[in-house]
Amino acid sequence: MKDQTTKAEDFQNDAKNWLTLFLTPSEAIHQKWGLKSFSCSAVEKKNHEQVSYFFHKTMKDGGKKSKSSDIIEILEHENQSLFYNHHDVPLKYQKPHKIHIKARNNYNENT
Repeated sequence: MKDQTTKAEDFQNDAKNWLTLFLTPSEAIHQKWGLKSFSCSAVEKKNHEQVSYFFHKTMKDGGKKSKSSDIIEILEHENQSLFYNHHDVPLKYQKPHKIHIKARNNYNENT
């Protein structure tokens, strides 16, 4: 409740009214979109992509004896990805260049 003038009782009543309206089932199929507007396939596809990506990267448990569940690891990975995207942290870096330094013999052979 950002608005300091809002009373807790009013907020509670508004929330209950909204919830009642939100949970009220519709009695007819929408004329324009039909049942396909209520499909969950986009959500299912996103979940499938996330799980596939996660397990592809970690080989299920990455070879470690993880104490946390797979769901927690997926959520942590997603949280890190969101952080990197939000803060413009690059996910890939250029490969470092190797510098070879040859030792020079700076001693005098006569000594």
